[in-house]
Amino acid sequence: MRKRLTSVMIGGLVLAGFGAAGPAQAGLTTHCVGSASGVTVPGDLLVPADQACSLEDIVVTGNVTVARGADLVGDGLTINGNVTVQGDGYLDLGESTVAGNVANRGAFGIYLDGTDVNAYTATANVNPDSFLWTYGATFAGRIASTGGSFLLESSVAQRLVETTDSLYTDVLDSVVGGTLTVTGAEYGATVCGSEVDGHATFAGNGVGVQLGAGGALGECEHGTSVWSGNVTVTGTTGVAEVSGNVIRGNLAGTGNESVSASGNRVRGELQGQFAEQADQGTMRMRLEAPSAAEADANRDVLEQRRTARLAEAEQLADAAGPADL
Repeated sequence: MRKRLTSVMIGGLVLAGFGAAGPAQAGLTTHCVGSASGVTVPGDLLVPADQACSLEDIVVTGNVTVARGADLVGDGLTINGNVTVQGDGYLDLGESTVAGNVANRGAFGIYLDGTDVNAYTATANVNPDSFLWTYGATFAGRIASTGGSFLLESSVAQRLVETTDSLYTDVLDSVVGGTLTVTGAEYGATVCGSEVDGHATFAGNGVGVQLGAGGALGECEHGTSVWSGNVTVTGTTGVAEVSGNVIRGNLAGTGNESVSASGNRVRGELQGQFAEQADQGTMRMRLEAPSAAEADANRDVLEQRRTARLAEAEQLADAAGPADL
């Protein structure tokens, strides 16, 4: 996957204070339209609806809100509070730190590159085209995502990861410190080259589940995954493929249309369909071909959509004119 694009924006910041009583941060909101660098923003920061904001080496002492249809692109940000991205808003952070939580409230999407955050929550089912895409990110707390697309690459989630009703869920070259649960992914789930320290459950996913470097959902260069607990795959529409993994618990499958397991080191037991996989060989061959084309197409679309949104944000900020701080 390609790393984030650099966005260059021109514009200004508008400071709106709402009284001086109480602590210095109380009631203070900075509206960002355009670009700024090298300053501290006291209190909260708001990117107004349908506007674009580009920040570099900025400290925000409060919370950040990206309003409906707005864009926030940042490098080297330190945000001491939470970040909320509203419907059709876009957040793109590189080499940044968010001390609080990042919340997706039906956003266009969220991209985190080399960024540390506490926790992530998404109610993106109100916008099924939304996404979380990470590269080199670290999450200290839990990740709980509903709806949209989910790609965790070269990242660390120190606690549990749970996705529900995603378009698809991919975990590549990453570490999950707690449990991993993927339920109802329309176009399936892929995990490769990763470490999962808790139990893993894949339930009711469409197209396929691929736990390994190659299979019906495509090739992955990251290789072997290590699973510290049990791996359970149930109710997959399509093929559930488990290949080239180290599984310290059991590998169990029930209710899948087809299963395939090869080249794994399973220290526990093969259970259910994985213990009987020889009976599934014919069905597996029949299901592989349509799965690969459908899943690959959707992953390519995400890259195209993200690139186009960054270009739109640049144009909007350019139209704002030079900063006047």
